[in-house]
Amino acid sequence: MSFSVKSCASQLSLCDLPTAVSNNRTGNLAVGMSLQTTKKSKKFVGRNYPKSIGISETYQKTQIQDLIDVLRDSSEKGSIREAKAVHGLVLKSNFEDKDLMVLFNHVAHVYSKCSEFKAACRLFDEMPHRNVFSWTVMIVGSTEHGLFFDGFKFFCEMLNHGIFPDKFACSAIIQSCIGLDSLELGKMVHAQIVTRGFGTHIFVSTSLLNMYAKLGSMEDSYRMFNNMTEHNQVSWNAMISGCTSNGLHLEAFNLFVRMKSGACTPNMYTIVSVSKAVGKLGVVNMGKEVQNCASELGIEDNVLVGTALIDMYSKCGSLDDARSVFDTNFINCGMNTPWNAMISGYSQSGRSQESLELYVQMCQNGIKRDLYTYCSVFNAIAASKNLQFVRVVHGMVLKCGRDLMVFSVNNAVADAYSKCGFLEDVRKVFNRMEERDIVSWTTLVTAYSQSSLGEEALATFCQMTEEGFAPNQFTFSSVLVSCASLCFLEYGRQVHGLLCKAGLDTEKCVESALIDMYAKCGSITEAEKVFNRISNPDIVSWTAIISGYAQHGLVEDALQHFSRMEQSGIKANAVTLLCVLFACSHGGMVEDGLFYFRQMEESYGVVPEMEHYACIVDLLGRVGRLGDAMEFIRKMPMDPDEMVWQTLLGACRVHGNVELGKIAARKILPIRPEYSATYVLLSNIYVEMGSNEDGLSLRNVMKDRGVKKDPGYSWISVKGRVHKFYSGDQQHPQKNEIYVKLEELREKAKATGYAPDLRYLLNNMD
Repeated sequence: MSFSVKSCASQLSLCDLPTAVSNNRTGNLAVGMSLQTTKKSKKFVGRNYPKSIGISETYQKTQIQDLIDVLRDSSEKGSIREAKAVHGLVLKSNFEDKDLMVLFNHVAHVYSKCSEFKAACRLFDEMPHRNVFSWTVMIVGSTEHGLFFDGFKFFCEMLNHGIFPDKFACSAIIQSCIGLDSLELGKMVHAQIVTRGFGTHIFVSTSLLNMYAKLGSMEDSYRMFNNMTEHNQVSWNAMISGCTSNGLHLEAFNLFVRMKSGACTPNMYTIVSVSKAVGKLGVVNMGKEVQNCASELGIEDNVLVGTALIDMYSKCGSLDDARSVFDTNFINCGMNTPWNAMISGYSQSGRSQESLELYVQMCQNGIKRDLYTYCSVFNAIAASKNLQFVRVVHGMVLKCGRDLMVFSVNNAVADAYSKCGFLEDVRKVFNRMEERDIVSWTTLVTAYSQSSLGEEALATFCQMTEEGFAPNQFTFSSVLVSCASLCFLEYGRQVHGLLCKAGLDTEKCVESALIDMYAKCGSITEAEKVFNRISNPDIVSWTAIISGYAQHGLVEDALQHFSRMEQSGIKANAVTLLCVLFACSHGGMVEDGLFYFRQMEESYGVVPEMEHYACIVDLLGRVGRLGDAMEFIRKMPMDPDEMVWQTLLGACRVHGNVELGKIAARKILPIRPEYSATYVLLSNIYVEMGSNEDGLSLRNVMKDRGVKKDPGYSWISVKGRVHKFYSGDQQHPQKNEIYVKLEELREKAKATGYAPDLRYLLNNMD
């Protein structure tokens, strides 16, 4: 079981203790205490203690109170030395049993506060007399250290000793039920509380409604709240927080409205809780109401409140309102939490440049950066692919030392390098990690996959599993992308089997990756099976199956699925429409393709990007309408890039249009002079048109400029090993057997009357 403990600070003051690591009660129980009845702490500096205390009737009360004040001061400072001195002093003195019990309780509190758990528990076990306060100290302390079952045992032992709980003991045992995650025990304690007559006490009732909320029983929580005879800020806040944490965000907001309408005055904790709910709802007008309330209360400039408001507006998509809160209240703030919230808001909303600019301003103002700052900044760098910034910020992290060498920061650094294309740096960051988690491995696998290094991605995946890391849905998704790029159908099927065993085959990102993998590996039937098993396909799944049909030339199926998608109420995005245009292009459906292109902005609200324009050029070029393609390019609202001109050049190569081919080549070469395909395509156009001299001249220009044509290759996977084959390959260890088999196949093809079509062969004149 995993446990936690909380209490209302306004009613019970608890010591802040680290987690215990043992189940030994005597050695590891922690103690906390209520100090509601003690006077305000006094400061004692350089106090000299006598070797013993002679207690007289006149000075007894003063002496005890002075020692309690010393212990309280020691607790606040976290100093164990003074507590030990007082403990020794008390042991040598002759206090009455009642006073001795009070002093021992305070000493145990300090020991617990200062992490001397063994001493605190030993002192409790040696106490000759205990009251309800003593037992409450142990219940609270054990609960606060994660020893929830021990806290429950203390409660039972207290009852067995004939000591009845008070409201503080009841609240303490309620926290044990929360830690044990046991609704059944909670209801048993609730019955005990009613029996003891504390059922209507506002403090105990608030603890109970908080318990029910924490245990997910909001119906019981509402019942407790509605049955309370009176409510205060704590009970209202507990109810609002409970609704928020249980996903009842609208209910949380409605409670907030009721609270501020006269039932009770909200405070900073109210604003923080309801801000989270409004952020989840994403309704800006609700956010305005929350901010207005904070302003009326005069707490908008409180760091906790202001940070919550910034985060709320960011999640509502209103970055301008978030920035207004920041600029009004925190532009000169020396604390980093508002800065982190604003930087994170920009980063998560895709406004990476503003996120980085604010980070620079944060550095200039000397604000301390922490892991939350850097995680957001590296996410912004990854999104913007800012090559210069990634190394600079990484250097800042390294200067901060080991404090920032944590999983989250290291993983964010690796992801930023990956998105910026610095694959070698990703590997270096990964290798330098002292510890790695599943995110670290997934980041490396994804980096290889996105860099078209499928073999390295699969090798890393195997290494990860061998080291005992269980892949998550994102790991599997990247592995499937690599399988698709390598056309590893069998490997992909094995990964699919692992997904089913892990229970991750119904994850959305995995489903779409499976469809894409099967389609690209040539098994459109298996892609269909995966898609048909999805109960509620999202836009990514629909796009994957439409793309798969388009790749296989099944244009009618692609367009039918597109129509089904629209009928299901899902609106096409830019990628979906690109797949539709691709299908029309490969199916020669020119008018359909042009129709969908014209409808992009009007019907789908999608502004065509360069890829869409290139697809239309390909659509027209495939059917020989090169003049129309050129006219379409001239009317483009943006300057066409090399992709558009390369598409036109390819069409000119197929249809033998030298003049347009020259125009396209002249547009490409200044942009990408190192791109060999441009030279080769134009050269082959010249040769096919009978101008061998011009073709050879262009090849010589290519040589003079040092441009080399990357050789094409094919590959197969046999028993988990990849075999690559280049044209005229003499490196493969089985080349002799391969060439014998090739010649045999060539002869069989000739015997059947087959004659190869060499029109589209890229002529090699070297």
